[in-house]
Amino acid sequence: MKRYGYILLFFIMFSFVPFSNVSAAPNLSIEANVGISNNIKTYTPFPVEVTITNNGTAFSGDFVIDTSVSYSIGSAKVYPLEIAEGETKTLQLYLEGLSEDYFYMDKQDQSFYFYEGGIENGRLIDYTGDKILRPISFNTDTTVLYTLTENSDRLASFLRVEQFATNNVEIFHLNQIADFQFPTDVRGLEIADILVIDDVGISDLTTDQQQVILNWIERGGTLLLGASNQVNTSMGLLQDYLPLVLLDEQVSISSASLETYTNGGIFTENIKVNHANQTESSNFIFSVDNQVLAATTNIGNGQIVQTTFSLGDRALTTMDGYPMLLTTLLQLDSTQPIDEYQDYIRNPIDYLPLEVGTINELFPSFEVSVTNLVIIVLIYILIIGPVLYFILKRIDKREHAWWIIPALSIALSVVLFVIGAKDRLLQSQIQQTAYYQVNADESLSGYYIQSILTNRGGDFTFQLDEGTTALPYRNYNANSNTLHKKAFVKENEDGSFIQLKNLNYWSVESFIGESQISNIGKLDIQLSTENNMLIGKITNHFPFELKDLAVWTGASELALGNIKAGETIDVSLKISDGLLLPPSMINYGYSYPQTKEEIYPKRLEKAKFGASGIVEENGHPVIIGWTDQALVGVELEGNATVSPVSYIAQPFSPEIERKGVAE
Repeated sequence: MKRYGYILLFFIMFSFVPFSNVSAAPNLSIEANVGISNNIKTYTPFPVEVTITNNGTAFSGDFVIDTSVSYSIGSAKVYPLEIAEGETKTLQLYLEGLSEDYFYMDKQDQSFYFYEGGIENGRLIDYTGDKILRPISFNTDTTVLYTLTENSDRLASFLRVEQFATNNVEIFHLNQIADFQFPTDVRGLEIADILVIDDVGISDLTTDQQQVILNWIERGGTLLLGASNQVNTSMGLLQDYLPLVLLDEQVSISSASLETYTNGGIFTENIKVNHANQTESSNFIFSVDNQVLAATTNIGNGQIVQTTFSLGDRALTTMDGYPMLLTTLLQLDSTQPIDEYQDYIRNPIDYLPLEVGTINELFPSFEVSVTNLVIIVLIYILIIGPVLYFILKRIDKREHAWWIIPALSIALSVVLFVIGAKDRLLQSQIQQTAYYQVNADESLSGYYIQSILTNRGGDFTFQLDEGTTALPYRNYNANSNTLHKKAFVKENEDGSFIQLKNLNYWSVESFIGESQISNIGKLDIQLSTENNMLIGKITNHFPFELKDLAVWTGASELALGNIKAGETIDVSLKISDGLLLPPSMINYGYSYPQTKEEIYPKRLEKAKFGASGIVEENGHPVIIGWTDQALVGVELEGNATVSPVSYIAQPFSPEIERKGVAE
């Protein structure tokens, strides 16, 4: 009876245990806002605003976003997350893009994951809300306009620009988007091709936000700036780059002249424009009746277009010809021939893994000399046959052949292994191929691919500096989108790192990314053209030697030789027809290295092709050269031999001298 009494007492006491504590767990829900009003461009970086609410116990661990950037490249980003019970947190994140196949998949995999305790050893927990990204996607040839204006009605005419543009045009008024925060990361503006600023300044933005606009222009954006009373003093960091200084005096441009300028645009009356003076930054002038209508300044791959009229002038915006005028100024009606190979090179998401990667993943240590192997085998046959027989017979020890022959076979196997693997035994090998454009602020911006040949199995971690991103390869045949089980990039307070997981012994794995290097230097290019000659001086202000320096004009390269750090060289080159052109790449087709000696030159060739893709839109000839210094901000945790190649291209505009040229 006592035993039954104890059992009854146990059940009575157990009934008072609070079961809620036993089943307590985080209860997370997520809401994701993508791009600009849920719109993105394929293969283009975009912002993601994630709001996470926890209605359960406190969560401590990692938040993961896992997506496909292209057919061959994925993005798995990991962010440490601490969120208390009942707390809501909003994270502003950025992704490198989404591929077209993402939108055509019959079954889209989960994009968000939560690992309680961390991704390395934590527990995957479920959540409610958005499971995948569901944006609307524009094609890459769509022209996207962002506007900054206090009154979007002033820019109503921009809605009609698409009627005269070659491609689709989409417009987003940033001031009308609820809770919009101007980005502090350039990827927050990448969707836009044109930023229109109407009757407002940017000096009220933070320095970081103004720097984002400048960086976005350098990467290929167009800033359209209209005339206003304060335009000369309200443009913050962009003030020194404006092509015009507007004056208070105004002048009239006739409607007939505007109709001629726009090839048939209807203007019912004359328009008023400000007189303006060109600045040293000015590159090109749009003029009508000898009056400046607009001017441009080239900054990197982009430009500032500044008009002498207000973009929202009521008299002008009501005329049917105004959209045609805007189309002309922004060159949205251009029909330049499409160079598919050049377009391919401009897209590092495709070009790096599909073309550069196939070369970069070839390591010289893969090649074993067939001649040496044949010689060793012949020597072995000779030793194991007549030589061994002769020696053993001479010393009358032929009975020892039973153990000598296996021993020699084992020794030969060891020798062959050492010969074939001597470069892969002691440490891993890394090949890094990069290409850069030189910017006006003495920084470098470009792309890279890094491949590792492992000397062991397990995880490999690479630290990334602030200016470096990393995107690992996807598994082509995998139906699952869970890239983070293969590789991921983790953000933390000390920076970020990429971890390649569970690599096999003697395996090859790669990742690509963008590389930004600040305050590293540039070439001081002082060249001019005179009588079909390019003359002047070039000084190397980089802290490293540039090899095979050349002037790249059109499809030609004019060799200058090597230039050491701090060295100045004299230039005197004959140029065809006295013209210097932007670099153009002739597609010679794909060729594969046949020997290990061809791998390094092929890596140089692919890096040079890539450099042409990021400088071609500058519209200027370039100086090119390469260095064997490792410039990318990527460092393996552990020992490895590194073989770096970095191609550098700097656009320049030579002065034109007309001495001795007949008029």
